[in-house]
Amino acid sequence: MNVRLVVLLFPLLSIGASVHAQSTCSDCFNAAQAEARKCLDNAISAGDRNDCLETRQTRTKACSDNQCREDREEVATTETQPTRSRPGVTPYTPTEGEWLALLMRAGLRREATPDHPYSLDIVLADPQTLQIVVRHASTLDRNTLNKAIETAREAIRSTARNYGWEKWVKIRETVEAYPAKK
Repeated sequence: MNVRLVVLLFPLLSIGASVHAQSTCSDCFNAAQAEARKCLDNAISAGDRNDCLETRQTRTKACSDNQCREDREEVATTETQPTRSRPGVTPYTPTEGEWLALLMRAGLRREATPDHPYSLDIVLADPQTLQIVVRHASTLDRNTLNKAIETAREAIRSTARNYGWEKWVKIRETVEAYPAKK
């Protein structure tokens, strides 16, 4: 029974040992342990045994301090190497103007509907200028349109003020009429 168990476990142990021995860090630890075993086998007195254990501890510490650190640094270096850049994956930080335009467009943009026959969009005209683009039906009351534009201007000013950008932000508008649908 024991012989069968040994025969069955031997291949598993040899595979595990070969995988374990592949690391230079584990090789260092194994060498320190083997040296300590030899030393302990040859030790005569308790002082000799203590010396063997201290030597093992020193060698084990040296393994972890030197060789293992080098292994970890090598792995970290290969893991942090940049991958080939692909469109849409490259990190991008927008400028202040781009960020403000994005926020305002997300919050204020609207499409024309039968109830509100005008569209409103916010675009970045230049690095410091946001442009309010309004397209409306020719039948729309201009007073309604002016209220929508003034509301958009105030929202832009308020957001710019929150970010501390009110000194450089400029706002302009473009208003275009499109023919009414019949």
